[in-house]
Amino acid sequence: MMSAQTPSLAGRIKRHVRNRLLSGVLVLVPLAITVFVIRVLFKTMGSILAPVVKLLLGPLDDRVVLVIALVVFAVLVYLVGLITAHIVGRRLLALGEGIILRIPVVRTIYAGAKQVIDSFSLSNRGSFTEVVVVDYPRPGLKALAFVTGTMQGRDGRTLYKLFIPTTPNPTSGVLAIAEEDQVVRMALSVEEAVKMVVSAGMLSPPRLDC
Repeated sequence: MMSAQTPSLAGRIKRHVRNRLLSGVLVLVPLAITVFVIRVLFKTMGSILAPVVKLLLGPLDDRVVLVIALVVFAVLVYLVGLITAHIVGRRLLALGEGIILRIPVVRTIYAGAKQVIDSFSLSNRGSFTEVVVVDYPRPGLKALAFVTGTMQGRDGRTLYKLFIPTTPNPTSGVLAIAEEDQVVRMALSVEEAVKMVVSAGMLSPPRLDC
C-alpha cells in the first residue's frame, strides 16, 4: 500500500514545487524588467538634468539633483500616460512606434520588450469578460478562449466574440465567433488562464470541467 502511494505523493510534491517555481518566475520576471527599465531611465534622466539644474540653480548636492530628476521623470511618465489616453496621443504614439520599428536593431529590442510587457498586462485588460473552452482547431480538440463580447445573429441568436490565444505569447491569437451552445464556461479567472497559456499548460489546475 505504501509503495503504491509513494509515487503519487512524490508526483504531487514535484508538481507543487514546479508550479510554485513557475508562478514565482511569472511574477518576478516582469517586476525585474520594470525595475531595470526604470533604473536605466532614472540614471539617464539624472545625467541629462544634472548640468541643466546646476546651470539654472547653481551648484547643488548630487542627491538634490537626483531627487529633481526623479520628480521630472515621474511628471514625464504621467504626461505620456495622459497624452496616450486621447486619440491624438494614441496616433502620435503609433507614429513613433512605426518609426522605431523601421530601425533594424532597435526594432528587434523594442518589439521583444513590448511583447513581454503586453503578455503580462494581458490579464488586466477589462475587455476579457470570462474564460471559455471551444472546439479548436477541429471538433474534439479543446482550446481556451477569452470572451471579448457578444453580438446578435441574423435570427436573433446570441453570438460570442472569442479571442483564442497562442502559446507561449498570448498577445497573438485567433478571433472567432461562436454560438452560445458551442462554448463551455470555465471556473477560471482571466489571470489563471493567461498563466496557463504562457506556461504552455504547466501552470494549470488539476481538473478542468470541459
